[in-house]
Amino acid sequence: MAQIVSRPQYNVRVFSLADVFRVLIRMRDEARVLEYAIGGATAVLFYAEPTRTYDLDVFLLLLDDSDASFVSLSGIYSWAQEQGFTLDAEHVMIHGVPVQFLPAYNQLVAEAVREARVHEYEGVAVPVIGPEHLTALALQAGGARRRERAWQLLESGAVDRMKLRGILDAHGIAIDIPDDV
Repeated sequence: MAQIVSRPQYNVRVFSLADVFRVLIRMRDEARVLEYAIGGATAVLFYAEPTRTYDLDVFLLLLDDSDASFVSLSGIYSWAQEQGFTLDAEHVMIHGVPVQFLPAYNQLVAEAVREARVHEYEGVAVPVIGPEHLTALALQAGGARRRERAWQLLESGAVDRMKLRGILDAHGIAIDIPDDV
């Protein structure tokens, strides 16, 4: 006679990117940072075709950025660990997503965070660096992959070229942007 074997029931919660965004909101609301915005390849997803990325870049305006020569993220890392998240090199693993926190390292980044656009993702308000600032940041950073990202944004039609030219001029980034790509 065959024996009936019952299967164990697993209660596993699958987290989404919206859950990661909720953690970022909590981090800001608990006064760990002044403001933040999603940047990098993940931000591009809000404006153009998906692009491969390993992590989620979160640009920060810190509460005390009085000494721009040395910025410590130890308070954010400590907070993350108190919340039960682990550290992996420069990343905080939030619900399985590697998140890299990047303090505003120049005026262009600070402006990009301050002027971020708020998008909705699965019912969560997410500050995302706008396409003009994403393009300017990519061009400022340089490198083939970042230039490709800038052109991808330009080709998507999401970039206001007049605004982009103003940003590039204001931050001394000498690159000619064609009227059409």
